Amino acid sequence: MKTKQVLTVMITSLFILYGCSNNDAGVEGLASENSTLAKTEKGSVINQEYQDAQEEVYATFGAIATSIVLGAGNGNDGDYMDQLISFHDYGNIFTEFNYDLKGNGFLTDGAGNQEHERQFFGEDIEVWDAEVNQFAYMPGTLKIAVYYGNVANLTFISDFILTHKTLGVIPVKNLITLLFVKTNGEWKMVHEHHSPVTVGTSTGTAPANIHSTFDPSSASDAQLEVLDTFMAIGGTIMANSGDGAGSMDELISFHAYGPKFTEFNYDHDTGLGRYYNSEQNELTERLIFENNVVTQFDVKPGTLNIAVYHRNVANVTFISDFKLKMNKDNPEEITTIHNLITLLFVKTKGEWKLVHEHHSPENH
Repeated sequence: MKTKQVLTVMITSLFILYGCSNNDAGVEGLASENSTLAKTEKGSVINQEYQDAQEEVYATFGAIATSIVLGAGNGNDGDYMDQLISFHDYGNIFTEFNYDLKGNGFLTDGAGNQEHERQFFGEDIEVWDAEVNQFAYMPGTLKIAVYYGNVANLTFISDFILTHKTLGVIPVKNLITLLFVKTNGEWKMVHEHHSPVTVGTSTGTAPANIHSTFDPSSASDAQLEVLDTFMAIGGTIMANSGDGAGSMDELISFHAYGPKFTEFNYDHDTGLGRYYNSEQNELTERLIFENNVVTQFDVKPGTLNIAVYHRNVANVTFISDFKLKMNKDNPEEITTIHNLITLLFVKTKGEWKLVHEHHSPENH
């Protein structure tokens, strides 16, 4: 218990340090391109900075870490696992993309998230040992992007070390997206996307995906606006892919680039996960779609979800069913891409714009 208390103090101190004002040297050191606190372009609503909200979300992230550390290995129904679950809002459209220990990606909902978080942290891993385990992120990768003061997208590359009861000590280096929404004065998670930095060959039977509850016939006006935008993105890709330089200008126009924009994606050949900023996103999207023909832009049936928060932020999640002609030596060869995809949109000047993307292979 003493070890746990010391570790809790260390984690809490860490999050307080990085959550203080911009005059603090620790925060200034993080205020770079890949930083926790994105710099502001004052003229843009998209890039407006909400310092107090960033600090609140960071403190919430620290409290989540404390719940995991203190609850590790102490059962799936203990106080700390209850506390961990309390940081989620399962009342709306909650979605999670994650991977099982055999490397299979899957989509789940609030019930599935709660079940596997309680099982993994409460039962599957050993009681926390501060000399062996750690809850950390890779330096320079944590960013908190707040929109309209009430929705926050937290992205980082994890540097966790956990002790699994069967597998022993395991490092967990994941690309992680956590979407928070402020409701009744508290920040709650409404979406998670976890994907390994290095995607190995999938083994075993993949978990069944939870089917979507999204129904266009009963969707709100905001959801339908986002759906129209999503379909327009697919339409311009289908109509203009493979036509060379400049053919993706319309696709690029659907993005709101700036210091808050982030993307997690994978190198097709190596399977390595990468972080992209605005410039890198534009470069890679032009490279892929201007030089390769997309013959199908579709989603796996029952996997599309569109959740709108406070009327101005929307999270689109789905498993892709894309088909591309990528082999110039054999132009008839078709590459199928089944990816777990998170697309975060923000409404500005009456239009929905992309501010974050997370793509990861369902199986490899």
